[in-house]
Amino acid sequence: MMQLSTCEDFDAWNKFLEGERNDQMITLAHNPSLGAILSKTFGYQSENKFIRKGQGIIGVVPMVHFRGKIISMPHFSYGGPIIASDEKVKVDLNTLFEGKDFEVRGFEKLSDHVYDKKVSCVLNVHESDEVQMMAMKSKLRQKIRKARKLGYVCKLGGIELLDEFYDLYTRKMLRFGSPPLGKVFFKNLLTDYRFGDVQVAVLYDGEKVIASGMALSYLGFNEVCWSSTDNEYDRFNIHALICWEMLRSSVEKKHTYFSFGRSTIDSNNHRFKKQWNPLELPVFYNYSEPVGKSIKELTFLTKIWKQQPLKTSVFFGHKISKYVY
Repeated sequence: MMQLSTCEDFDAWNKFLEGERNDQMITLAHNPSLGAILSKTFGYQSENKFIRKGQGIIGVVPMVHFRGKIISMPHFSYGGPIIASDEKVKVDLNTLFEGKDFEVRGFEKLSDHVYDKKVSCVLNVHESDEVQMMAMKSKLRQKIRKARKLGYVCKLGGIELLDEFYDLYTRKMLRFGSPPLGKVFFKNLLTDYRFGDVQVAVLYDGEKVIASGMALSYLGFNEVCWSSTDNEYDRFNIHALICWEMLRSSVEKKHTYFSFGRSTIDSNNHRFKKQWNPLELPVFYNYSEPVGKSIKELTFLTKIWKQQPLKTSVFFGHKISKYVY
């Protein structure tokens, strides 16, 4: 029978996952430092749990507790249990979480109640820029080369680029009618994230910021978690260009995977990512009970949100994002 115990040794946690990374995909959501950042930002209660069978560790699961529910992991696409590949066991989330309500995200169906409209697009990272470029579709290569000839400058860095990243991010979120995460969340990621990198990318036309992105890495898995563009420049393929610059950085750092994150199946975002010839991995949201519509699916709220000024969108977004994860 599987049981949970609290992890107080991050070295043991990382060693276990390091041993599994060649047999299954380990994502940034399994970074043991992430839960504390979510708790610090949103007031959640975070825990990293070993999954044990007898005296031995056979798996791990990161989680936060919020409003009586176990969530693994809020604000990220993944976070479900990782079981040792040599263990022939089936996870029963109801038993594992002792009947508590849960929402668990990952690459497996682990519940009778599953939302399955999301997909994650992931690239294998190659040994050089040239090989990586040739792995993409020819039309995309042409778009990136044309964009590079326009003289835009890309800076890669950290907290010194936070203001420029965040300004464009909040403008994009208002344009799409969604509450933005508070700047404090991104600041906490940049200062407190361990066992991997947090990289900010900013693309400039002269001094004007025209695209930005933020990527997080853990055990060779690097994901662009947030990206934004100035829509006046979209016709110049700047989204492809900034993604390419972050992918080049992954090549340089010798990551194993480069992820574009989750998308709704057949959305415009999904179609953009398919140009890169990615692995398309279904992402399942496993629930303890049937769920109704998410607040994110209520289109009339999107229309209302778009009508407010940027300043109030940022103010209320920080407060609301605790509940819209």
